[in-house]
Amino acid sequence: EEVLPEWIDCYIIENIDPTICGPLSKDLSSILPLRCPATTSGKSSIEINKSSATQFPKTDHLKRTRRRAATESEINLRANSNGLRTHQQQQLSSTCSSEDKTSCNFGDVESRDIITETQVKGPNSKKRKQKEECNQNTTPWSLDVLVGSVKQVNDFLNNAATTLNATSPSLLAILAKYGLSEQSPNFIHQTLPGRPAKNKEERDEWNKSTWPTLFFEKKTTQFKQEEMALTLEEIELMKNGMQEALADAMMGNEQWKEWKEQIIEPTSDKEISLSISGAVVVDPRTGSIVSRASQERKLQGMDGDAKIWLSFPDCINPLSSAPLLAIQGVSRIERQVAVSNGMESDEFRGGQYLCTGYDVYLTKEPNIFEAMSLVHSRVRRVIFGIPDEGMGGLGGPKSSGQDAGIHSLPGTNHHYRAFRLNLSDGSDGCSAEAMTRKSLVAQLHNIHREKQI
Repeated sequence: EEVLPEWIDCYIIENIDPTICGPLSKDLSSILPLRCPATTSGKSSIEINKSSATQFPKTDHLKRTRRRAATESEINLRANSNGLRTHQQQQLSSTCSSEDKTSCNFGDVESRDIITETQVKGPNSKKRKQKEECNQNTTPWSLDVLVGSVKQVNDFLNNAATTLNATSPSLLAILAKYGLSEQSPNFIHQTLPGRPAKNKEERDEWNKSTWPTLFFEKKTTQFKQEEMALTLEEIELMKNGMQEALADAMMGNEQWKEWKEQIIEPTSDKEISLSISGAVVVDPRTGSIVSRASQERKLQGMDGDAKIWLSFPDCINPLSSAPLLAIQGVSRIERQVAVSNGMESDEFRGGQYLCTGYDVYLTKEPNIFEAMSLVHSRVRRVIFGIPDEGMGGLGGPKSSGQDAGIHSLPGTNHHYRAFRLNLSDGSDGCSAEAMTRKSLVAQLHNIHREKQI
């Protein structure tokens, strides 16, 4: 993660006329954008993109303009300026004929103080009076404009003086357009925050005392911690989901025994072992079971009428492991909906990514290709019990020396959260909850004993 400076040196223009604040800000953004700091005007866009991120301080967290309470000197300056303007208007108005006073123009200044009795008593006179009273009672404000970081502005000015590109925009020309220059008394240097605010309190403090800044709440540590936190309801749902996964694993082992009894003669001493995992897909909105690996295994391998096993999917197809069988169960439901209601139905179109928004509970950590299949299925969360230290896809083999999680790879187009069961057996406690956890952990270890096929 990039480390940003606490403070950066910037140029700002104080006490800008409100009538030119908007156009000036727009012109400045065209040559010195805050979101993507530009380099010299003679460089290509590719060169700018490569060098600007490292050459100049980041300013994408700062706003272009600031509104603040006017200082006493600024208020006095405005009062003197308004008084002079009023005196000039009065002198000019005396040269106009009395019959033309209501629409007399003095060069670029139009007299708006001279109105007829009909206008005063018009339908909007009450609103106009209220607005004037409101303006008299409000606190005077001043507007300031951020030009850019000192390093960025100086680089632009220095290179603009030497570039041969006549079409390049000029900062000096833009300033001159609004009667300003880099030597203007209100063109000043100020130290501003060099990074986004870490929390709302810091943002409010900076907005009040320093400069308006953007607050990227979703990037803050506090937001990430709150987002990662689980509610009591979610924890309870996870407990129930893991119990269902354990029940599915037990059912799978019973199915395996039935299959073995069909293919092995009673007098044979040949032993075939297979570790069956449990997998269930749960809708967290309702807590209901959407699909079970054992149910899909039965539908694929058993003759429903004769109630005998024709094949055992886990043996004949390496893609029929428990997590993938559970996903195939969801796919079967989608196909049934399409047949019943049509592929244009809301029920079918809403489930195009199979497991979108669903949670998957597994008794054992999925391996790499199973973890990737869960990515493609767009699951929301994966909760597993026993880690796979050899081929685990959500933590990586211990021998690799690194935590390689398929669920959080930066190059994938979907990420899901992964949780592992706390394998502490609850020996330190005698409560009902501790005893339940102890029993659950013991059963998980018993199911996933090391076996040879």
